[in-house]
Amino acid sequence: MKNLALFIIKHRKSVITITLLLTVFFGYFIKDIKVNSDILSSLPKNDKTAILFNRIGKQYGGNDIAMIAIETDNIFKKETLEQIRQITDSVKTIPEIGSVTSLTDVMDIKSSEDGIEVGKLIDANNLPETTEQLDNLKKYIFSKDMYKGSLISEDATSTLIVAKIIDGADKERVTNSIKSKIKSVNLPKSVKIYYGGIPFLINEAGKIIAHDLIFLGPIAFLIIALILLLNFRSVRGVALPLLTVIITIVWTMGILSLLHFELTMITSIIPVILLAVGSAWPIHLFNRLNVETDPDRKSALVKALLYVSLPVSLAAVAAMIGFLTFVFGSYLTMIQQFGFFLQWAF
Repeated sequence: MKNLALFIIKHRKSVITITLLLTVFFGYFIKDIKVNSDILSSLPKNDKTAILFNRIGKQYGGNDIAMIAIETDNIFKKETLEQIRQITDSVKTIPEIGSVTSLTDVMDIKSSEDGIEVGKLIDANNLPETTEQLDNLKKYIFSKDMYKGSLISEDATSTLIVAKIIDGADKERVTNSIKSKIKSVNLPKSVKIYYGGIPFLINEAGKIIAHDLIFLGPIAFLIIALILLLNFRSVRGVALPLLTVIITIVWTMGILSLLHFELTMITSIIPVILLAVGSAWPIHLFNRLNVETDPDRKSALVKALLYVSLPVSLAAVAAMIGFLTFVFGSYLTMIQQFGFFLQWAF
């Protein structure tokens, strides 16, 4: 260990130059990193349950269903039915939407004198207006189990609009288009809109990833910088530990992109973890260097390195083993990737 410390100090310019070059190299690939907010893609490819889930979802379209719930005091009002019709028609204009099912656009099967009559539940171009027409519509809908409790709630205060997204479409972009279309309808404040289904779940996951990258990382950086400043009260005491961690983050994220891995809800917090944990080890070295009494700075640095090398190395090994357990003990691939990259970072 002493020989390694002496080698590093003797060839410090070369070590710094190589480190900077590698940092630039790995940093270049960060621009190509992609975000994957699809939680279902983290299911194990060879797991029987995951295979069955994906097959059923693809066969019956469950993984491509976007649901919009409308809640108000009473669905059976002329203005409310008109709002449902407007939302239905606007969502149908999105090219990636294959079909839309709602109160104003759902097939109805009923008996007639000639046998069976198939038509629309409600004529979207001739919505009921009078109280009597609305009451008759309510009685008819609630007489059918296929509508009551599924398409419309039993207390008649909420209803669903179900949109089927075509296979292969960008779900995040489609769900954003749906929200934009609904916003353009200008619904009154008394009408509440809720979103459900895997496509909207993927959309929200993407927002969480973006939020963590934009806000969580910088906030953690500022808090750690403030703590370092309060403890060491010098620019060097703040810059050196943080610079070490920044280099580690750049290398880790660059390698992640270079190996064609994507950022997920879990791997997106790797920079924050490295900031929180990785900054501790340079602090130990810097703190020990401050208490060394040897007037020769090179000799003092060697002594400081030798003093902290064993405990810091053991701490790093313990962290590596801890994160390695995620690789072998996790069901979701996103957690396995999280453990893989963090254990190598340490």
